[in-house]
Amino acid sequence: MEEKLPLVSELPIHDEYEAVNEMMSVLEAVKIMKTRDITDLIVVSGEHKLIGIVMESDIIRKVIAEEKDPNQVIIKDIMEAVEPLSEETDVITATQTLIDRKVPIIPIVQKSDLKLLGVITINDCLLALKELEIYASKAEEEKSDERME
Repeated sequence: MEEKLPLVSELPIHDEYEAVNEMMSVLEAVKIMKTRDITDLIVVSGEHKLIGIVMESDIIRKVIAEEKDPNQVIIKDIMEAVEPLSEETDVITATQTLIDRKVPIIPIVQKSDLKLLGVITINDCLLALKELEIYASKAEEEKSDERME
């Protein structure tokens, strides 16, 4: 019998990540990051549709390093467009998506109504995969022991 892969809904879904409007200034976004002690924000359109994330590294590379005024640059101009994943996405697919997109977090939505639940992190996914590997290894050892008896 084949084991089902763990789903994103089984991971810690972090809800401390603030959703900010794409037209917000980078300076305002940085203040939110500082207040909340987070390095990434979820970005929504004027219609409150989830459209991406902005990371501290985006701000450093696209604003600070280019000597742009963070009060004049808007989030829309530096964010990473990211499609959210459903809570029913398996952990391997979620991990691959994070790696392919080169982002540390990805928004998670309810499958039924696309309501934002929060985000998962690459670290959460990698830990889940490590636990899955350990579980599979132990199961294989038990099968091997049974065959030897």
